[in-house]
Amino acid sequence: MASLISRATAFAVRLSRVGRQFVDERTLAEHLKCSRVGPARPPAWMRRWFHISSSMRNGYEVFTVAPRSKRQGSDRVAGNVMYLHGGAYVEGIFRSQWHFVGWIAQRLGMAFTVPLYPLAPEHECAAASDVVLGVYRELLAQYDPSQLVLMGDSAGGGLAMSLAMQAISAGLAKPAALVLVSPWLDVTMTDPAQIEIEKVDPLLQRAGAKAAGRWYAGAMSTTDPRVSPIYGEIAGLPPILMFCGTHDILLTDARRLAKRAAAEGVDVEYHEEPGLMHVYPLLFFPESRKARDRIVEFVHGAVGKPWPASAASTSPSLLRHDGLAAN
Repeated sequence: MASLISRATAFAVRLSRVGRQFVDERTLAEHLKCSRVGPARPPAWMRRWFHISSSMRNGYEVFTVAPRSKRQGSDRVAGNVMYLHGGAYVEGIFRSQWHFVGWIAQRLGMAFTVPLYPLAPEHECAAASDVVLGVYRELLAQYDPSQLVLMGDSAGGGLAMSLAMQAISAGLAKPAALVLVSPWLDVTMTDPAQIEIEKVDPLLQRAGAKAAGRWYAGAMSTTDPRVSPIYGEIAGLPPILMFCGTHDILLTDARRLAKRAAAEGVDVEYHEEPGLMHVYPLLFFPESRKARDRIVEFVHGAVGKPWPASAASTSPSLLRHDGLAAN
């Protein structure tokens, strides 16, 4: 059963109607016209703990966040995590996502690269792909691919998987691993199982998300693998760690990827939490802390730095659920 605090938060989110912009296309368009603000800057506290710098790629800012010193009880690891933020491809990075980056980066002792990629409806998938693929090429020039990890939440999770596919297709070295948090892998929003899940999702609704997906696709088909990577070739992808809650309409995407992975020989570790909402690992629930612990452990292993036995023995284990029940 979901923790009390997670259930209370979901109730409060539903009452506040914080996700009301996803009700339909018109409401989403009005939100973007009247209410959208620029991307959040790294909060001031992060500068006490991290070296933070930025550069420009095709006119878009790319941040680098590197821990200033080793955290007690954790070893610094050479390598880089490229983090792609969520926001339905129409919103910039949020403060909660910066907090997540800071928490994981400090625990890992690894640098994070965070590109603020072009957003819809002003820009389409082709523009976002061009920016993130360019950043990935630059990272390959600085790091061995065995020391690179792609990570993303929601739309950023979909973009991370799409980026890995595009890199492989372009003949580039693939990253060591993918970490996907409630990934949006199919912008068509046509899975019939989403109809029932929508009734318990306190944040997202299909109509608004579907509109955002169409805007993001632009001239491409919404089933183009660059837009909706679930339709692409997954064989050959690196190991994947994935999380989703059952009160999240993107649950169907996570389950489909888990099923395809089992059939096509891709290593996917999928954690499905009953009763949890969208991107729960970024939040403040007991389940969130367990998920973040697993992310740290997984990334350490992926880049060849096993998690210290003492830390592993004291970290609460995640419920591992294959999530392959019939949809």
